[in-house]
Amino acid sequence: TPDTTADVEAPDVSGATTIALSGQSATATGTGAEVTDGMVTITAGGTYVVTGTMTEGRILVNAPKEEVTLVLQDASITCSTGSPLYVYKSKATTLYLPEGTASTLTDGTDYTFSDSYSSAEEEEPNACLYSKSDLIIAGSGSLTVNANYNNGITGKDTLFIQKASVTVNAVNHGINGKDSLTIKDADITVTSGGDALRSTNDSDPTLGYLVITGSALKLTAGEDGIQAETTLTISGGTAAGGAGQSISDDTSAKGLKAGTQVTVTGGTFQLNCCDDAIHSNGDVTISGGSFTIATGDDGMHADDTLSISSGTIDITRSYEGLEGAKVLISGGKISIVASDDGINAAGGSDQSGSGGFGFAPDAFGSSGDYLIRISGGVVTVNASGDGIDSNGDIEVTGGELYISGPTSNGDG
Repeated sequence: TPDTTADVEAPDVSGATTIALSGQSATATGTGAEVTDGMVTITAGGTYVVTGTMTEGRILVNAPKEEVTLVLQDASITCSTGSPLYVYKSKATTLYLPEGTASTLTDGTDYTFSDSYSSAEEEEPNACLYSKSDLIIAGSGSLTVNANYNNGITGKDTLFIQKASVTVNAVNHGINGKDSLTIKDADITVTSGGDALRSTNDSDPTLGYLVITGSALKLTAGEDGIQAETTLTISGGTAAGGAGQSISDDTSAKGLKAGTQVTVTGGTFQLNCCDDAIHSNGDVTISGGSFTIATGDDGMHADDTLSISSGTIDITRSYEGLEGAKVLISGGKISIVASDDGINAAGGSDQSGSGGFGFAPDAFGSSGDYLIRISGGVVTVNASGDGIDSNGDIEVTGGELYISGPTSNGDG
């Protein structure tokens, strides 16, 4: 597994094998690479420098238990029948993008799965850049991935992106690290019909996580912006995201979403979402950051505990602003505009209304006492329903609380 805490160093290209792409073929100079019928196959570990333009063909990595580094220097690969870059077997593969370079991968609208490395039954590969082993994308250059068939970038093990500028245009999901996805000090732009960023391993509770540090994200997704099967952790950087405005009842179109835990310690976020802007089937913990949120459902939702200790949160539009079985506010500056409740602690369905886009009110996965506790911070609520609504207790021991909205039926 790659060390995602360490910086990826520039590879030594002296003595590297060079792969010069040209039209529907290529020329390999050095050892470890073979060219046959438009297919460049890398069979040994080492460093390979890739240049030029391939209008029809692909690069396949088949180097079992070996570490492979591909240095893309203004390389462009188009393959109409499958993944233009397919890591079939390796111990780990690194795509290094040198500073000042711009490389592009483009696939077609249909894959044939006609070679011995592919499987139509398992739909593998199903991404423009597809790796069955650990994949690292690093360097200060840029990579553009145009995925016309299905997904943009898929790593079936660990996927680590550092410093690189990566743009993905995908008809389905954008970037998927199945076991984990870590993005560090990178610049990521994704336009996708499905999820923008995701980690999907649901068979091991220690995997399926997503970590983002010091990165700039611009995500436009037809479904979830960021979706982690287990935990989502964000510290630093900026994120702007939007979701589709018309979705079916069984489609998730949330901004930041996790199965067990969402943790945000810093960063600047602009989230415009059809469904919840921030959602966890477990807990949400906010201890820093600046948020501007407009959503058709909840601004922040936790099935269990929603905890806010610091940060600036401006929810300009929501069905309910903050929602959890327990909502704990100990600090921060929070402003909420809600068409129903501003802050809500409840189990099961809240029968006071429905979401702005026709969503049924959220059902909670937790059980036990419901609580809103405010012990600090500055909270301003403008709600068309209740300003604060708890199916259990409300405890206010500190901070400043301002509520405006309807005065009928005890809604204040």
